[in-house]
Amino acid sequence: MTKSADQEHASPSSSFPTYAFEGPAQVAIRTRTTDQPRYVDTRLPVWTWYDGGLAMKIDWAALQLNSELIEIGKGFMAYALEKYAPRTAVMFADTLRFLSSTNLATGLPWDTHQLVTALEELKKTRAVLIGFRRLYRWAMDRGINGFDPITYLKIKDVKSDRVDPHARIFLSQSGLDLDEEVRLLKRIERDIQVQNWNEFQLNIMLNLCFELGPRSIQLHSLDIEDFEFIESADFEKYYTLWLPMAKKVGQRRPERRPRKLTTRLGEKISEHISIVQRRFGRGCKPLFVNLKGRRLSVSEIIACLKQELREAGIDKPNQVTMLLRHHLGQGLADQGTPADMIAELLGHNSTVAARAYVTATPNIARIKEKALGKSPAYQRIMRSLLTGEIVQRRDTVPERAIRGVIDTQYIGEIGACALPVHTHCPYNPVFACYTCKKFHPFADGRHEQVKEALQREAQRFIDMAEQVGDLIHNRPLAQHQTTILAVSATIERCRQHTEDAADDAL
Repeated sequence: MTKSADQEHASPSSSFPTYAFEGPAQVAIRTRTTDQPRYVDTRLPVWTWYDGGLAMKIDWAALQLNSELIEIGKGFMAYALEKYAPRTAVMFADTLRFLSSTNLATGLPWDTHQLVTALEELKKTRAVLIGFRRLYRWAMDRGINGFDPITYLKIKDVKSDRVDPHARIFLSQSGLDLDEEVRLLKRIERDIQVQNWNEFQLNIMLNLCFELGPRSIQLHSLDIEDFEFIESADFEKYYTLWLPMAKKVGQRRPERRPRKLTTRLGEKISEHISIVQRRFGRGCKPLFVNLKGRRLSVSEIIACLKQELREAGIDKPNQVTMLLRHHLGQGLADQGTPADMIAELLGHNSTVAARAYVTATPNIARIKEKALGKSPAYQRIMRSLLTGEIVQRRDTVPERAIRGVIDTQYIGEIGACALPVHTHCPYNPVFACYTCKKFHPFADGRHEQVKEALQREAQRFIDMAEQVGDLIHNRPLAQHQTTILAVSATIERCRQHTEDAADDAL
């Protein structure tokens, strides 16, 4: 329906009825586990929902909002509880609580001055600003009076004052030092009598955090059925944990992804499950439970792991699971793991955080130092891998140009071969060139493309080797790693050659 000019200037109360919440008596929420309430009773003055074993609430009587905004808030919260994760619904509840302390709480319509003043307060807290933006969009989409597209666009353009959530990773690292890691491993690997079952369970959780970097909510959500093992014909056992993903948008229940476990950790979990089922019966579903057989809450997990870290002589302000998660991400980045693989292993929805690890890790500075040739050891490695002199593509006859295929991808324009034109090299083109004195790299050659293709192919070797359980004796993988190192050295030589040429021109 289109409003007339008279209606545009008429008071909202005389033109349109005020909004009234007429939603369902019970709203189904997205639960992580089967042993927590799945519905929120909207008839009660206080709405309560659960996540991670913790109760979350919004008390409508305590909000200092006018009656219409209360009804709009109920409609929005019912929508949020059904569509988003429970923790996200808490963020929206915080937005409503914050809104009740601003000048917008008196009711609709909001004039421009009111909105500008309130937004100055809202943007100080990023989560609250996001919540308000989502609330406004929800009300506007439903045609509720007082919410219009022009104002929404103004709200959308407002940026929060808070630093980007990933900036702390870019600016600093919160992993473990080498001596701290040694102490932690000693704590994990110590012998624990199974009679001391609670301590044994804590040791398993600490071990899991070190190996896989799960969040505390993921540890809370694990069920016994998420653990499985396969025994091969020669009696070798392979252990897998189907880890629930904590941040997957748009799913009613968390997706579970398989994660391989070390044999020692797999054996400990197997023994732990046997103890739990003897103590609390085979009907016990959670993997980690308290002394009464109930699923450990997030707060209990954090408190226990914090104590474990102190016992290992590590006292840091971070939450334990996030500390070890950052440590794992940093370690993967230090070893040259691609950002997309780090994101997959840590269960991120994007590579933003993973790229932050790669950029911010302190060891990258040491890697760059080696690449610049400042390390004598690295200089010796580079000299042993040196190719022929660097040349310009324009100075090379086409017959001497090197071409080849890596990872099913054709690659050319990387350099020239000094062998006679009609001589056939007995080695594999491209793969062998970067460790051959007869290879003359082009200063502007596509060496980065070669490196990326080699990394992809090396990862394929890793995947295949994991399937047969033989990552140690894998000569093709070792060859790829050596070639990747040689390509990296060539890239640095070409960069230095180009810079020197530019300085000479000046």
